[in-house]
Amino acid sequence: MAALMGVILCGGESRRMGWDKGLLLKDDAPWVKHMADKLAAYGIPVVFSVNTSQIDAYTAALPGARLVADSAAADGPLKGLLSIHEQFPDKDLLLLACDMLDMDAVTLQRLIDAWREGGYELYSYCEGTFFEPLCGIYTAAGLAGKQVAPSLQNLLRQGKTKSLVMVNNEAFRNYNTL
Repeated sequence: MAALMGVILCGGESRRMGWDKGLLLKDDAPWVKHMADKLAAYGIPVVFSVNTSQIDAYTAALPGARLVADSAAADGPLKGLLSIHEQFPDKDLLLLACDMLDMDAVTLQRLIDAWREGGYELYSYCEGTFFEPLCGIYTAAGLAGKQVAPSLQNLLRQGKTKSLVMVNNEAFRNYNTL
Protein backbone atom coordinates (compact mmCIF):
# COMPACT_ATOMS: atom_id res chain seq x y z
CA MET A 1 0.00 0.00 0.00
CA ALA A 2 1.34 3.40 -0.99
CA ALA A 3 1.67 6.23 1.50
CA LEU A 4 -1.31 8.53 1.80
CA MET A 5 -1.02 12.23 0.95
CA GLY A 6 -3.73 14.81 1.45
CA VAL A 7 -4.67 17.15 -1.38
CA ILE A 8 -6.65 20.30 -0.68
CA LEU A 9 -8.24 21.47 -3.93
CA CYS A 10 -8.01 25.26 -4.19
CA GLY A 11 -7.74 25.79 -7.93
CA GLY A 12 -11.37 26.49 -8.76
CA GLU A 13 -12.45 29.76 -10.28
CA SER A 14 -14.91 30.58 -7.46
CA ARG A 15 -17.28 32.17 -9.96
CA ARG A 16 -20.36 31.70 -7.77
CA MET A 17 -18.58 32.99 -4.67
CA GLY A 18 -17.01 35.94 -6.48
CA TRP A 19 -13.56 35.57 -4.85
CA ASP A 20 -11.11 32.87 -3.89
CA LYS A 21 -12.91 30.62 -1.38
CA GLY A 22 -9.78 29.00 -0.02
CA LEU A 23 -8.48 32.32 1.27
CA LEU A 24 -11.68 33.37 3.02
CA LEU A 25 -11.20 33.56 6.78
CA LYS A 26 -12.89 31.54 9.48
CA ASP A 27 -11.67 32.12 13.03
CA ASP A 28 -8.79 34.24 11.67
CA ALA A 29 -7.41 31.45 9.43
CA PRO A 30 -7.99 30.76 5.72
CA TRP A 31 -10.46 28.01 4.85
CA VAL A 32 -7.64 25.99 3.28
CA LYS A 33 -5.81 25.96 6.61
CA HIS A 34 -8.88 24.58 8.37
CA MET A 35 -9.16 21.82 5.76
CA ALA A 36 -5.46 20.96 5.99
CA ASP A 37 -5.75 20.76 9.78
CA LYS A 38 -8.52 18.17 9.40
CA LEU A 39 -6.06 15.90 7.55
CA ALA A 40 -3.06 16.77 9.69
CA ALA A 41 -4.97 15.34 12.66
CA TYR A 42 -4.36 11.92 11.03
CA GLY A 43 -0.67 12.57 10.41
CA ILE A 44 -1.27 12.91 6.68
CA PRO A 45 1.08 15.26 4.82
CA VAL A 46 -0.83 17.85 2.81
CA VAL A 47 -0.27 19.60 -0.52
CA PHE A 48 -2.42 22.34 -1.98
CA SER A 49 -3.64 22.18 -5.57
CA VAL A 50 -3.82 25.69 -7.05
CA ASN A 51 -4.02 27.26 -10.47
CA THR A 52 -1.08 29.35 -11.61
CA SER A 53 -2.85 32.65 -10.92
CA GLN A 54 -3.17 31.70 -7.22
CA ILE A 55 0.46 30.90 -6.45
CA ASP A 56 1.45 34.30 -5.05
CA ALA A 57 -1.65 34.67 -2.87
CA TYR A 58 -1.37 31.14 -1.45
CA THR A 59 2.36 31.47 -0.87
CA ALA A 60 1.63 34.59 1.21
CA ALA A 61 -1.30 32.98 3.07
CA LEU A 62 0.41 29.64 3.73
CA PRO A 63 4.15 30.26 4.19
CA GLY A 64 6.12 27.06 3.76
CA ALA A 65 3.16 25.08 2.41
CA ARG A 66 3.67 22.78 -0.55
CA LEU A 67 1.74 24.24 -3.51
CA VAL A 68 1.29 22.39 -6.79
CA ALA A 69 0.07 24.37 -9.79
CA ASP A 70 -2.33 22.78 -12.26
CA SER A 71 -0.47 21.31 -15.19
CA ALA A 72 -2.43 18.26 -16.36
CA ALA A 73 -4.42 18.22 -19.56
CA ALA A 74 -7.84 17.95 -17.92
CA ASP A 75 -10.60 20.19 -16.63
CA GLY A 76 -12.10 20.97 -13.26
CA PRO A 77 -11.07 19.11 -10.11
CA LEU A 78 -9.67 16.27 -12.22
CA LYS A 79 -6.98 18.69 -13.43
CA GLY A 80 -5.86 19.30 -9.84
CA LEU A 81 -5.87 15.60 -8.97
CA LEU A 82 -3.86 14.60 -12.03
CA SER A 83 -1.41 17.48 -11.58
CA ILE A 84 -0.64 16.23 -8.06
CA HIS A 85 -0.45 12.62 -9.29
CA GLU A 86 2.11 13.67 -11.94
CA GLN A 87 4.39 15.05 -9.21
CA PHE A 88 3.73 12.26 -6.69
CA PRO A 89 2.99 9.14 -8.77
CA ASP A 90 3.79 6.79 -5.87
CA LYS A 91 1.30 8.37 -3.42
CA ASP A 92 -2.32 7.53 -2.78
CA LEU A 93 -4.19 10.83 -2.69
CA LEU A 94 -6.94 11.84 -0.28
CA LEU A 95 -8.73 14.61 -2.14
CA LEU A 96 -10.63 17.25 -0.17
CA ALA A 97 -12.24 20.44 -1.44
CA CYS A 98 -11.24 23.69 0.27
CA ASP A 99 -14.88 24.63 0.89
CA MET A 100 -16.12 21.49 2.69
CA LEU A 101 -15.85 23.18 6.08
CA ASP A 102 -18.36 20.84 7.74
CA MET A 103 -16.33 17.72 6.99
CA ASP A 104 -16.15 15.75 10.21
CA ALA A 105 -13.67 13.35 11.78
CA VAL A 106 -16.01 10.34 11.61
CA THR A 107 -16.52 10.74 7.85
CA LEU A 108 -12.78 11.09 7.23
CA GLN A 109 -11.95 8.17 9.52
CA ARG A 110 -14.40 5.84 7.72
CA LEU A 111 -12.81 6.79 4.39
CA ILE A 112 -9.28 6.19 5.68
CA ASP A 113 -10.32 2.89 7.30
CA ALA A 114 -11.81 1.66 4.00
CA TRP A 115 -8.56 2.58 2.23
CA ARG A 116 -6.51 0.71 4.86
CA GLU A 117 -8.64 -2.41 4.31
CA GLY A 118 -7.61 -2.25 0.64
CA GLY A 119 -9.01 -4.19 -2.29
CA TYR A 120 -10.00 -1.17 -4.38
CA GLU A 121 -8.30 1.54 -6.42
CA LEU A 122 -10.69 4.37 -5.60
CA TYR A 123 -12.68 5.15 -2.45
CA SER A 124 -15.59 7.56 -2.35
CA TYR A 125 -18.84 8.23 -0.59
CA CYS A 126 -21.90 7.73 -2.73
CA GLU A 127 -25.52 8.78 -2.55
CA GLY A 128 -27.67 6.87 -5.01
CA THR A 129 -25.70 6.87 -8.25
CA PHE A 130 -23.83 10.09 -7.45
CA PHE A 131 -20.35 9.93 -6.00
CA GLU A 132 -19.00 12.65 -3.72
CA PRO A 133 -15.63 12.91 -5.51
CA LEU A 134 -14.25 15.86 -3.53
CA CYS A 135 -13.80 13.72 -0.44
CA GLY A 136 -12.26 10.53 -1.75
CA ILE A 137 -9.09 8.52 -2.00
CA TYR A 138 -7.51 7.94 -5.39
CA THR A 139 -4.72 5.37 -5.26
CA ALA A 140 -1.51 5.53 -7.25
CA ALA A 141 -2.50 2.23 -8.88
CA GLY A 142 -5.94 3.61 -9.71
CA LEU A 143 -4.45 6.60 -11.51
CA ALA A 144 -1.30 5.07 -13.05
CA GLY A 145 -1.22 4.35 -16.74
CA LYS A 146 -4.96 4.44 -17.14
CA GLN A 147 -7.00 6.15 -19.80
CA VAL A 148 -8.41 8.83 -17.56
CA ALA A 149 -12.09 9.71 -17.70
CA PRO A 150 -13.21 13.28 -18.50
CA SER A 151 -14.37 13.91 -14.91
CA LEU A 152 -13.93 12.64 -11.37
CA GLN A 153 -17.49 11.32 -11.48
CA ASN A 154 -16.69 9.23 -14.58
CA LEU A 155 -13.38 8.08 -13.13
CA LEU A 156 -15.17 6.77 -10.04
CA ARG A 157 -17.89 5.08 -12.12
CA GLN A 158 -15.40 3.36 -14.43
CA GLY A 159 -12.80 2.38 -11.84
CA LYS A 160 -12.59 -0.30 -9.19
CA THR A 161 -14.32 1.88 -6.62
CA LYS A 162 -15.33 1.19 -3.04
CA SER A 163 -18.60 3.06 -2.45
CA LEU A 164 -19.15 4.18 1.11
CA VAL A 165 -22.60 5.00 2.43
CA MET A 166 -22.99 8.60 3.50
CA VAL A 167 -23.92 8.87 7.17
CA ASN A 168 -23.61 12.64 7.65
CA ASN A 169 -24.76 14.46 4.52
CA GLU A 170 -23.89 17.82 6.10
CA ALA A 171 -20.21 16.86 6.01
CA PHE A 172 -20.37 17.15 2.21
CA ARG A 173 -21.85 20.62 2.11
CA ASN A 174 -19.71 22.96 0.09
CA TYR A 175 -19.90 26.69 0.44
CA ASN A 176 -20.34 28.38 -2.93
CA THR A 177 -22.07 31.46 -1.57
CA LEU A 178 -21.98 33.30 1.74
